[in-house]
Amino acid sequence: MKTRNLLLLPCLALGFSSAMPLCAEEPIIPPSVAAISPAGMVRGSIASFTIQGRNLSGATEVIFDEADMHGKVTQVIEVPEQIAAARAGEDLDAQVPLGKKQTATLEVTVAKDASPGIHRFRVRTPLGTTNTIAFAIGALPEVKHREKIPLDSGTPAQLVDLPATLVGTIAAPGEEHRYQFHGMAGEEIVFRVQASMLGSELKSMLVLSDSSGQILAAAGKSDIRLDTALNYKLPQDGQYTLSITDRNRGGGMGYFYRLDAGPLPYITGFFPLGVRAETVAEVTVEGANLGGIHEVKVNPPSSPAGWTTMPLKVNLEGMRPLNEPKLQVGNEPEILEQEPNNSIAQAQAVSVPVTVNGHIDGGVSAGGKPDEDYFRFHASKGEQLSIEVAAARLGSPLDSVIEVLDAHGKSIPRATIRCLNQTTTTLSDKDSRTTGIRLVSTAELRDGDFLMVGDELNQIDFIPDQPDADTNLKGMDDLRLAYLGTSPDVHAINTPVYKAQILPPDAEFPSNGLPVFHLTWRNDDGGPGYGADSKLDFIAPADGDYFLCLKDVRGMEGTDFAYRLTIQETAPDYRLRAEPANPNIPKGGSTPVTVSVVAIRDYEGSIDVEVKGLPQGVSASPATIMPGQDSTLVILSASPDAPLDADPAPIEIVGHAKVNGHDLVRAANSTGSAGQPLQLVSIIPPPDVTVTTESAQVSIEPGKEVTVTLHVQRQNGFKGRVPCSIENLPPGVRVVNVGLNGVLVTEAQSSRTFTLRAEDWTQPVKQPIYVVAMIESNSPTKHPSAPLLLQVAANKQASDANQGQLDESKEPASGSRSPSR
Repeated sequence: MKTRNLLLLPCLALGFSSAMPLCAEEPIIPPSVAAISPAGMVRGSIASFTIQGRNLSGATEVIFDEADMHGKVTQVIEVPEQIAAARAGEDLDAQVPLGKKQTATLEVTVAKDASPGIHRFRVRTPLGTTNTIAFAIGALPEVKHREKIPLDSGTPAQLVDLPATLVGTIAAPGEEHRYQFHGMAGEEIVFRVQASMLGSELKSMLVLSDSSGQILAAAGKSDIRLDTALNYKLPQDGQYTLSITDRNRGGGMGYFYRLDAGPLPYITGFFPLGVRAETVAEVTVEGANLGGIHEVKVNPPSSPAGWTTMPLKVNLEGMRPLNEPKLQVGNEPEILEQEPNNSIAQAQAVSVPVTVNGHIDGGVSAGGKPDEDYFRFHASKGEQLSIEVAAARLGSPLDSVIEVLDAHGKSIPRATIRCLNQTTTTLSDKDSRTTGIRLVSTAELRDGDFLMVGDELNQIDFIPDQPDADTNLKGMDDLRLAYLGTSPDVHAINTPVYKAQILPPDAEFPSNGLPVFHLTWRNDDGGPGYGADSKLDFIAPADGDYFLCLKDVRGMEGTDFAYRLTIQETAPDYRLRAEPANPNIPKGGSTPVTVSVVAIRDYEGSIDVEVKGLPQGVSASPATIMPGQDSTLVILSASPDAPLDADPAPIEIVGHAKVNGHDLVRAANSTGSAGQPLQLVSIIPPPDVTVTTESAQVSIEPGKEVTVTLHVQRQNGFKGRVPCSIENLPPGVRVVNVGLNGVLVTEAQSSRTFTLRAEDWTQPVKQPIYVVAMIESNSPTKHPSAPLLLQVAANKQASDANQGQLDESKEPASGSRSPSR
């Protein structure tokens, strides 16, 4: 499980004179990179980049995600930094040690046949590898935006020759960059922005005008994609102007862009959005300057596992389109949507399993309401079906919403939400992503409880044992999770919040004066990994026919609003996330890696975690995600004789789940058929601190408390304070009575005793927990203890309270995995 106590950051801030620690107050701080300039280069060339970061001294290598790229660090320069001294008794948590602020110059060589697009790299130093930084590889000559246009140009726009990659920064709010070019009648001109994927804050909007100032085309104003594209066939010879700005009128040094422009090959649409595994298929493509190509033959791979994609390659006699869309590869039989199917009466009959390839298009243009597509399928009582839309993930502008209806076209009750008590949000409004929420009172709440906030069903991850702190809701990938088909939404201050009991849809109970919510089988956004695509895990309440309605939640449509709708029997599956992806392991020490369940379906068993590819001298602890839990810790350790100069080693972290006697294997951080690149293990200097516990095992009964004493040993001359967290705790066990500073070992201490409490409802379990000491900085290092075996004894009251609460039509037991999202 996740850390169960909050940690506050230190009051000391120091300047550093080298990347390696030189005095007692200077801990080992791994390197980090904050920005790169410029944001890209032309393939087949050598270019210089400046990266801004900390502790980059001694950088020895630049590690890219492809073999066609090479780089070296030619210079590291210290950046003067003014750091105000902490005021005694006032700036208790003002700043953390930051490491030495530096810029480094990189010389990067990219082969002429390297793949254009977004790539990533890490920088290796004696203190480990940095975070990844994205940069672009282009195939066109680059033209930088000029802040001042020559007076003799005769135009307020910058004159450019196309094709080119236009490079600039919207440096001030509302600023607009204008580029003028000569075009010829019939030319198909394409403009493609690369910004957000490079870390830019720009949400681009493009406008194309003729020589008279008349707007010919625009893109980006209402696009769900942050990086927009525009293509247009020019009506006549003449001068044209393309402008780029931020759609929200923002601006600043973080609003940079790369804009590919010219009569370039570009795929604007394709259909279908995917193909069946091991089945040769024809895919129709549309776009600009594709040389008359309208169909592409594809040969999909075999036996895809989970979400799998393949590139849609268009051969243009050695040229490549600016973009290379992804096709989904599935296992189910494929059919085409058949119009008209805009109503219950016209619903298209389908047999499960199936993938339907279709469009949301034709309603408004035909003078009616926006298009809705209906499908009829049969299901038996209790049959579990997975229903998913793939559209936005494949580049479609469709923002789908789906709902399963009964044989009469009526909404089907899914669950009744009984509200047990009420509180409200306070302090500030909350967006649709934030996991922290400040509540007026948490007196009647506990970890694992469900909350109804507006129309959104959330689950509490952790209630801090201190005042003036946010309650943490479950989230993943910086997104708040919503359950039973509800979607994250914006919540204003003073929004009512109810403790929620999830009951069967036909449940009866006496009124308590609080609201009752009735949820149906409907979903807008599928959650982390799905974006704007919808997902339902449907359980048929009776034998019979059912209807599925699919439409755009905004009421929009178009010929490019394509989708793939898959209906299949629910099969056990899961996805994992491992963090950090680049563990820097101290020689003779250890570092923790958190492995979390990102998504899980129809599986309640344990998941064993394995680390592959570890170099000599590095080992991994056994680790298991226990039933009813959503994460575990893997402890990576380096032997005292592990070589500091060993090359960073690529690793793979995989999960093993036993399903019907078979091993269901899933790689962590996988986004398709391949895992995340640049997952590397590095050996760094010995740790600044080690932490131990007085005992190797601790037992606790539900409703009871137990104390544990930890000891820290500082090394390398480090004398700072050491905040500690207790990690991998099972549901219901928490650290209590720690105050505002958490489990903190002050500069004058080397030991600390903390208290664990098991709530009355805690389930019996035996699993390792860890005391993790943190050396505070902008790039903190974590140092785990040896495993402390925690055993929670059985409690009949807790067992009775949770009996029979495991299916999603009832309130999940604390300790069971959450209901379907």
